[in-house]
Amino acid sequence: MSETLEFRRINEIEEKIIITSLTKISSDFQQIINNFKKFLYFSTESLTSRSIFPNIFLISKDQYTLLQSLKSDRIISAGLYFGFIKKGNFHISLEGAEFLYKNNKLSSFRRIYVNDKGEKSILYGNNILKNMIIKFPISLRKKDLLLVINKYEEVLALIRSKFDYQDIQEVKPKDIIAINLIDKGIYLRVSQ
Repeated sequence: MSETLEFRRINEIEEKIIITSLTKISSDFQQIINNFKKFLYFSTESLTSRSIFPNIFLISKDQYTLLQSLKSDRIISAGLYFGFIKKGNFHISLEGAEFLYKNNKLSSFRRIYVNDKGEKSILYGNNILKNMIIKFPISLRKKDLLLVINKYEEVLALIRSKFDYQDIQEVKPKDIIAINLIDKGIYLRVSQ
């Protein structure tokens, strides 16, 4: 099977998929993507690669200049892995969410702060229990995508909430309140 490699700027359809998917998290994403779209690149490889879904990368201005000067058709990635497109939806990566958070590009991204026990548990790939939470947003809704933050303001994971704010008050301390989607511990748990 011959490889099908493609690395190019996102097109209008991909831009719309990214904006539509991310504005479900926050309306701030509309303006953020408009500012970054020149630096968002689409990458796909053959079905024999690790990922069969198109990946999106965010590149820097210097990388953009370099890519404009290169004419290689062998480039498959550059910059920061921003997420992937699957079944018409964009899924932001942990790296992409962390980049936006650390650069104050997305102040409305909801966050849950965890204690030391919660940090260790999430890095082992576990879900979030109520007794691991130090602080969570009062605007929390069921199925919200959230960043998990430790006491040092480090991003640990992306999670999906199982409850609204009001319902969490009734949950027992050892009940799962959020599902771990991806965490930084994955890099230590998967074979390289």
